[in-house]
Amino acid sequence: MPVCQTTVTDPKTLSLCNNTPVTPTTVAGPLVAKIPVVLAEVEVQIDTEATINFQEPFSEIKRITKDVYLTQCKIIPGTGVVQNGIPVTGKLFLAGFVRKNIQYVYADCVSTDVVSGAIRDISVDVPFQCVTEINYITPPVFTFSNVETSLEFTCTENTCQCEDTTLGRIPCEQVFNQTILFNEKPFCELISARIYEYDINREPAPINSNFPDRLEYDSLTEKMVIYLTLKVLQLQQVDLC
Repeated sequence: MPVCQTTVTDPKTLSLCNNTPVTPTTVAGPLVAKIPVVLAEVEVQIDTEATINFQEPFSEIKRITKDVYLTQCKIIPGTGVVQNGIPVTGKLFLAGFVRKNIQYVYADCVSTDVVSGAIRDISVDVPFQCVTEINYITPPVFTFSNVETSLEFTCTENTCQCEDTTLGRIPCEQVFNQTILFNEKPFCELISARIYEYDINREPAPINSNFPDRLEYDSLTEKMVIYLTLKVLQLQQVDLC
């Protein structure tokens, strides 16, 4: 039997460190602070279906672990319901993927009475995207930039700069004004995720004639119901009394 090469190196037991509480320095109110404000908190249901084709046939799925990642969470201003000039609802555009690590059995050795398999794994990303309408707890603050305006100068007998004999608008002088306002961009926090999954093994075939009831498959169709709990926030100036 081969000797195990794994070892434990330099083990230590750490002692407890003492600490002294420190009272934080604060500013007496009332004051104005710029803080993240919760615009909405929702649980979104996303339904997906995908087929995963394996490079080699598998006889059994042993384990599937999953992680959820968001790649897009954006509010489009002006797309929701407005009451008395205040937005009440908004459209939230979501996109992301579920990263799945699948451990499966690959029958790499088959004899007359024995099937031997190796545990292998693959990682796949199953994308999703949707649009959902949210109700605001606190409405977002957006200020739109104005359109460009221009000034035209009239030409008189004493102020003409281009043509001394022309009276009217000065064609060679113009002034343009435009105000550009910058807004705080809303952002999301992913609070939790729940995934309900139903998997169907596709294209079954017997491993060999000795094991007609032992099947292997080439693909897997999965149906997922994903529940994402999200906070939508925006930095706003808040009067703290």
